[in-house]
Amino acid sequence: MGMSERERILIVAGEVSGDIHAGNLLRELRQLIPDIEAFGVGGGRLADAGLEALFHSNELAHMGLVEVVRELPRLRRLMRSLSAEAARRRPHVAVLVDSPDFNLRLARRLKRLGIPVVLYVSPQLWAWRSGRVRVVRQVAREVLCILPFETGFYEENGVKARFVGHPLVDDLDRAGFLNAGKEPKERRLALLPGSRASEVRHLLPIMLRALKLVPRELFEDVPVIAAPGVQGEIDAAMGAHGHDERLRIMTGEERRLALSQARLAWTASGTATLECALLDVPMIVGYKLQALSYRIARRLVHVPHIALVNLIAEERAVPELIQDDFNEEKLAAATREALDGGIARQEELLERVRERLGPPGASARAAAAVAAYLTPAQHSGMEA
Repeated sequence: MGMSERERILIVAGEVSGDIHAGNLLRELRQLIPDIEAFGVGGGRLADAGLEALFHSNELAHMGLVEVVRELPRLRRLMRSLSAEAARRRPHVAVLVDSPDFNLRLARRLKRLGIPVVLYVSPQLWAWRSGRVRVVRQVAREVLCILPFETGFYEENGVKARFVGHPLVDDLDRAGFLNAGKEPKERRLALLPGSRASEVRHLLPIMLRALKLVPRELFEDVPVIAAPGVQGEIDAAMGAHGHDERLRIMTGEERRLALSQARLAWTASGTATLECALLDVPMIVGYKLQALSYRIARRLVHVPHIALVNLIAEERAVPELIQDDFNEEKLAAATREALDGGIARQEELLERVRERLGPPGASARAAAAVAAYLTPAQHSGMEA
């Protein structure tokens, strides 16, 4: 590649979280290669970092099984359009983030064009549909993983992978919450019902009913931690629950402060469990799907634990209440157990999780890995 030619990158990020992670990566990449030309699919964060967005991330969101069928013609058009633009502009590397259904298909086309593909924020193939790892092996030069146990899975399957660290660590560090030391509010219980509308609908009503079974004097303050985009579902569940002056909805940066001072959290099983672990908040994890979805998932999912913290700790660090076991009686009983000594047992294991998630700098390490594909001579010393 002639050095006079401007370095060019294609970035495709579906979902809000993908846009955030990819935006941080592009910002760090500009520190290394200031005049890089970036184009593709993104939202507000990528646009702020200088991406020329041909399509908005929203176009790839909401990829449930039913919706996909309805959206197929539009997604095919988007795919053709992106492939044509990639063929015209010849980016030196493509970074595909999240949205594996779309991105693995796109990666096949890019490979045919001779464009190296790097996957960032690995699709959770280790949990289910692990057959798709064959596709990853065929189409991706490398996978940049944000969970420490993912690299082993990929390497066993012949895929080059590296752990760059979790962007949430950076996020909490920037906001001043990492290793801040804390004085938990002895009687604060945080509720984290998830970041998807379906999670909130399945989990929050049970959490609210369980609250009635826990003696009032145990918790005098109960913040409901609202992820962006699920306010409607939270309002509906709380409206049906009736008045309880201890409950208050927390959004934005306030929600982290409220969570960081909780004595215990009831949480959905995803990234929220990592947030609790990094803020040193013991937790009880709930997981519940529609009955049919759960029956399908049970046949497809091959992991020993549901909660990310338990997968990282490689043991049952925190209690998990799954499907029918996630009910108000069992949640109230698990809470009593936690307060009777379970919290102390969790603390040592959560420290292990924090250690394994590593230090801040995930976005910078990911950017250095990508830079190596752009100007190998200039940036080869920068690999993480």
